[in-house]
Amino acid sequence: MKLASSVLLFLSVVIFGFKSPTKMDKFEIQKGSWEYLFNGKDLTKWRQAAQEAPPSAGWIIKDGTLSVLQGRKGGDIITKETYSSFDLEWEFNLTENANSGIKYFVNQVKSNKTNTFSAKGIEYQIIDDLHYPEVKDDPNGLSSSGSVYLIYPPKNKKLNPAGNWNKARILVKGAHTEHWLNGIKVAEYERNSADFNARVSNTKFNEFPEFAKADSGHIMLTDHGDTVYFKNIRIKRL
Repeated sequence: MKLASSVLLFLSVVIFGFKSPTKMDKFEIQKGSWEYLFNGKDLTKWRQAAQEAPPSAGWIIKDGTLSVLQGRKGGDIITKETYSSFDLEWEFNLTENANSGIKYFVNQVKSNKTNTFSAKGIEYQIIDDLHYPEVKDDPNGLSSSGSVYLIYPPKNKKLNPAGNWNKARILVKGAHTEHWLNGIKVAEYERNSADFNARVSNTKFNEFPEFAKADSGHIMLTDHGDTVYFKNIRIKRL
């Protein structure tokens, strides 16, 4: 039996160019639950954040990448489905001086100042740390790439400069959340812990009492008027 298996493996290599799975391949085969939110071809799993409509033509798909036209011509988009515990991965490539981000646990929450609702969520900040005016003097601050925007700064990060691809990850297991950048964990926190809530109360989000309170929400790609390229956006429910 072992001999037969060896023969089959040999034939697979010769005929099909079969390779043994990498560590990640083995993990994917075992779990079998990765879902591509953007597969390089279409945006069928997304809609506009402000209404139940497909993403606008301002979002451009070209050569397997996704970007948005300059000048806020695409608008924020969110996933049609909601997620609670998950593993989200994607790659991004900044243009010089660009600002963007991916938000999660996005829900319509009410402002206690204006009495209106808007889509809000926790943000994985994506920004050109080297050139963006408000960030370049504090490239590891609360508004820098990899941060939990305005809440937790990143640590030990290695951001590839504009024009180069970076790999990012958000891992959520219940209340525990981690931000990863290029294989390094750069931030972690417990959602709705005393520390988290105290930090939120010191931000502009304090006018939204229900900010990040829900146990699930949409994923959002933000349009800040700058061009950032995305590819291989995939998620796994945990």
